[in-house]
Amino acid sequence: MRSSIRRSGNSGERMLAEEYGYQVSPRPAIDTPGVETQLQKFHRSRRRRGLWASFAVLLLTSGILYAFFHDTVYTLPLAFSLLFPPAAVYLSVAREPVLRRRRTLESNRWQVWPCLVEEIETSAFERRVVLLAPDKSAAATFRGTMPEDVWLGMTDGRGVLWIAGDLRFPGVAALPGGAPLWEIKPETAAQRSPAPPANAPGSGHLDALVSEARSVVLWNFLN
Repeated sequence: MRSSIRRSGNSGERMLAEEYGYQVSPRPAIDTPGVETQLQKFHRSRRRRGLWASFAVLLLTSGILYAFFHDTVYTLPLAFSLLFPPAAVYLSVAREPVLRRRRTLESNRWQVWPCLVEEIETSAFERRVVLLAPDKSAAATFRGTMPEDVWLGMTDGRGVLWIAGDLRFPGVAALPGGAPLWEIKPETAAQRSPAPPANAPGSGHLDALVSEARSVVLWNFLN
């Protein structure tokens, strides 16, 4: 049987978010003002960290070689020759997360989802994001390194997020407005935890989030 979770590119197929009545942006997520700037800043940050790490390794390698040769004429050229190939590979690999985010944002539209955000006992940095169906059951669950200010800004771990990507695969999340961005990946069956039942305490607040996800049209002002 064909899955009801559709790829959210420009194929014209109806996404699960649309089937639930949640808002979906009319244009690709990359078109949101400020998104391109965030990608460029992320790229510069990763490249800068890579260059500093390469410089530190160069100094360490030079020190070790100098201890053997006691001559800087041989030490520096040899250190550069040993360091250049792995540094080039590292800088190339460091670009992949940037390219991955760009591809996701270029080929997918924003979906507005009500969600619960939870801490993960086994990870100090990752958060679990539970996307909620209108009946407050879990439509999908993801993990990702959510920015700390986003986590702290959510009351009781509840809120509305923008999601770009097919819900079966890694994607990109953001606060309404498209910033900040972070990557999320689907949880495996073994990692998932059940969402609270629809009649659980606080479910009235979740009803308000569902209503918000169906009415948010912020991109009308952004695009």
